[in-house]
Amino acid sequence: MCAHDQSVALNRLKYTGESVQQAQRAMDRLPEGAAPIPAPVHLAQARLEDRVFLSLLENRNCYTRFPLGVVAVQPTPDGITLQVESEERAAEILFELLPALAPEGELHGLPGLRIVKRRRTAIELRVLGQHTRLRLSGLPYSLWRETEQTMLNKWIDPDAMQLCWRTARTTWTAAEREHLSQWEDDSDPFVQVQQRGAWLGSGLLRRAALLHTVANTFLADGYRGAAFGLARLVVRSSHVRDQGPGPHHIAAALLDPVFGLPLCLTRFRGDTDQRYGSDQHFVLTDPAKTALLDLRASVERPPSRLTPELWQSILRRLPSEGFTNDFSPGFLAGLCGAGTS
Repeated sequence: MCAHDQSVALNRLKYTGESVQQAQRAMDRLPEGAAPIPAPVHLAQARLEDRVFLSLLENRNCYTRFPLGVVAVQPTPDGITLQVESEERAAEILFELLPALAPEGELHGLPGLRIVKRRRTAIELRVLGQHTRLRLSGLPYSLWRETEQTMLNKWIDPDAMQLCWRTARTTWTAAEREHLSQWEDDSDPFVQVQQRGAWLGSGLLRRAALLHTVANTFLADGYRGAAFGLARLVVRSSHVRDQGPGPHHIAAALLDPVFGLPLCLTRFRGDTDQRYGSDQHFVLTDPAKTALLDLRASVERPPSRLTPELWQSILRRLPSEGFTNDFSPGFLAGLCGAGTS
């Protein structure tokens, strides 16, 4: 590996959490001139990844060593692999994604999503009839079977709910089609706004490791909305005081012209003196005005529900260095002319 290639691989793994070898092999497979972290080729894949990222942020039920319970991501032009931290987190992810119909007629999960392949250490999911691919890895084959059962035992009554991914493995159910036509109609203005901005959630999923590789993040959650015709994604992160690099490194990495996203910093609030470790708020938008990223970072103590053992494991994995020393909070504030407020 030449020095230049290794430098690019080292930068990529800050975003993905991969090993140097994994990052290099992934880039070797990319077409000449392609971005080191490629965007998905198909719009359906971007929309799926947008939904997956949102599901990682919302409805967190278990605390994990990594902020989203995802150790690393491996993005390719036609799909993405998420390396899941634990069996418990894997069960939670499957619960959020796999479609099931409640007795009162409400559909839970992503319509049309199915487990289509089972591998030695991973399972592959696709939306039927679409160019999509999501692979969940990190657990042995036997544990993926147990994870599905754990999900059913903990959160779902299989006798009361129709498990679409099991009862109709190769076709959409009538309930899934009805849900799609009612809530995801392409002619609906709100749906159109979300679809135009789906690239943001997809791009963040493909860079999800930033939360734990360049900043002292220990928890993350968020939600989606709309603002002035833009898809708005709110990401809230919790950070450890005086323990490694702070949250402004996340914003700096997202603004990188090679590895980041097409975003501009339009607002910054917080103390520009890093020694105080105050809360920080970043608002980033794209030049085309299709999406808005609202980053809200708080310096706080861990919640009481975190066990001492888990907290110590989080402290041990905090990074010692941030993204770059060139992007201080004061410099970021100057980018948008905001100063502190």
